[in-house]
Amino acid sequence: MKKEMVIEPYLPPEIITNILKRLPVKSLIRFQCVCKDWKNLFKTQSFISEHSRHSTYQNPYLIFQCNGCECNPRHLCLMNRYMQILEYPTLPFTDSSMDPCRIVGSSNGLICLEFMRSKSYMLWNPAIREAFQVPEFKSLKFPRFRVSSFIGFGFSPIVNDYKIVKVFICCGWRDDLVYQVTVFSLSTRSWKEVKLGKLEGIKPFTTGYGFAFDGVIFWFGFAYVEKNGICMLSFDIATEVFTLIPFPRPAVLEDDNRLTAYEHKLAVLNNNRIENTIDSWVFNLWVMEKCIDASGERWNWTKIYTSNPYLYCACLLSPPSIWKNEIFWESDAFRSYFGEANVTVNNDEEDDEKLVLCHLHTNEFKMLATTEPLLMPEVWNYAESLVSVCNIHIGASSS
Repeated sequence: MKKEMVIEPYLPPEIITNILKRLPVKSLIRFQCVCKDWKNLFKTQSFISEHSRHSTYQNPYLIFQCNGCECNPRHLCLMNRYMQILEYPTLPFTDSSMDPCRIVGSSNGLICLEFMRSKSYMLWNPAIREAFQVPEFKSLKFPRFRVSSFIGFGFSPIVNDYKIVKVFICCGWRDDLVYQVTVFSLSTRSWKEVKLGKLEGIKPFTTGYGFAFDGVIFWFGFAYVEKNGICMLSFDIATEVFTLIPFPRPAVLEDDNRLTAYEHKLAVLNNNRIENTIDSWVFNLWVMEKCIDASGERWNWTKIYTSNPYLYCACLLSPPSIWKNEIFWESDAFRSYFGEANVTVNNDEEDDEKLVLCHLHTNEFKMLATTEPLLMPEVWNYAESLVSVCNIHIGASSS
């Protein structure tokens, strides 16, 4: 009698890789001990990129900064795709442990933090608990005028690099003048100066953090010096080139404009007072498309959404982000202005802080609650990644 041959279960490596890239980072960290091949696989650039791409589209998070008190401003919360509020580790400990910090940006799994008193920066991957303290750039020589700046952080898949860009503005007696541009590259771990280019004909009327989208950092808040008009400034992370982008005049009737992304396009959320009214407002969503024609590159803006009118209220005035086709903001006074119709309430408690989501397609509202006081509008889209910054390893939190 012939002995039956036992066939061992087998999966081709490409199928195993396809399964693994869909798993959360926490599971992949545990699975490093399964075998040496897996541990090495998780460190390859191709796997990290594939995992990050899948995580961005399939497992999006919304990350927001809690601010319970001045002495402990470093607690983050996440909202997952099922709209559950999750705890997350406290922000990294540094020598300046009492230095309040804010999120500059979230891009491809890394978060850039700015420490407000020391004006230092840190790149942080909370998923794998690694942080990198960005070295200080010391070669700046300012004139005796007041100096302000605007900052951005983003990732370019073209050069596979994360960069921080900081533009310093020398405020003279007459017109604002861009004084110096510095760029930090994670791949080289160093700062350098770059040229702003032939863009001297603009002046900023606001400062703040840029919005990173598709390998480019955008800042809203610039005016042409010699002609009437508003524009955005963009910085291509790969080429390190600045460009001016005209802004649609109807979209800047008010000064509350926020850059975001909608359906893989750059977008702007803004609030406008309804004509011939005192306190009735709507918020609009504009999307931008880049076109190439015979005359060269140009940008088309289209308004695709206008909300129902609402009464002026500070907490409704600034919708900070779009997440899964929903506009997200904070509002304690939500019911006062929109009523109870079409509202879904999650975990509603009297003392909880309210988070509101308005779906752009159905116009339905969802209200969530968190017991943590929130630092608004510090709300960012976030996706886990395996990208290593290899400088500081942060131990597991006790929570």
